[in-house]
Amino acid sequence: MSKLKSNNSDMPEIGWWTFLPKKILPWIRLGRFDRPIGFWLLLLPSWWILPLSNLNLISCLELMCIFWIGSIVMRAAGCTINDLWDRNIDKKISRTKNRPIANGEISFLGAFIFLSIMLLIGLICLFQLNINTWLIALASIPFIIVYPLAKRFTKWPQVFLGLTFSWAIPTAWSASGSSWEWGVLTMYLATVFWIIGYDTIYGCQDRNEDEIYGIKNSAVSAKTFLISFIASIYSFATALFIISGIGLNANFFWYLSVLIVSIHFIFQIYKLKDLSKNIPLNIFKSNRTVGLILTLGAMGNFINLG
Repeated sequence: MSKLKSNNSDMPEIGWWTFLPKKILPWIRLGRFDRPIGFWLLLLPSWWILPLSNLNLISCLELMCIFWIGSIVMRAAGCTINDLWDRNIDKKISRTKNRPIANGEISFLGAFIFLSIMLLIGLICLFQLNINTWLIALASIPFIIVYPLAKRFTKWPQVFLGLTFSWAIPTAWSASGSSWEWGVLTMYLATVFWIIGYDTIYGCQDRNEDEIYGIKNSAVSAKTFLISFIASIYSFATALFIISGIGLNANFFWYLSVLIVSIHFIFQIYKLKDLSKNIPLNIFKSNRTVGLILTLGAMGNFINLG
């Protein structure tokens, strides 16, 4: 269990790190190790695409473990890059002003060293995969660099986040060694739409302050039509999940999971109607459930229904 601070921050005040030396806390917060939802959302697309490949169960579980470790460190690396770019912006927003780079707890040099360590661990994980996967993974670097800057030149930076976080789909598929199918592309696009949807919800936390300071994001851009925007985005994601299942020869369990997820999306959209009552952060976090449901549905591919 964890308890959030009362100053609009999304940094938990109490958690597993409470018993560690206090000097370690800024580094835990820099890597967002105190908020695992981010690495879950980065990880889960790789988890639901792997069972739809030609892997056997044991090989699939082995790759899932590698991607689990890789997602934790790469999410930490991505957050560090984001905080380095946004350190002056973060100082202005109540939810982010206490981030360790913005408030001076961690220096630019210290953050860069931390980033290097996270990237090194990620590289070790990458070396466990085939060479083709190295190239696929390295191709994501431009997205990782551009996303933190996107809010400076577009009103829809969540599109770049979607393109970046969804890269787990082609990376995991390549790691499986399976031949490329058109269903992989539609699964990538489905994941992009899903991410745009949930990150727009996440952005609703700071929407009023973002407007004041002229910070661009889809929560601000879609403010007057938020419900219809999220409904459309999630509808595209759902349709593409179904099409992907066809392209990847998924069995009944995949389509059942997509049905359950579509109902979950409806509940999310319903809660958006009253954000004064329903906290955007909690709606956003519920997308871990979406990913886990899809993963369970994909794992159903190992069950022989014939």
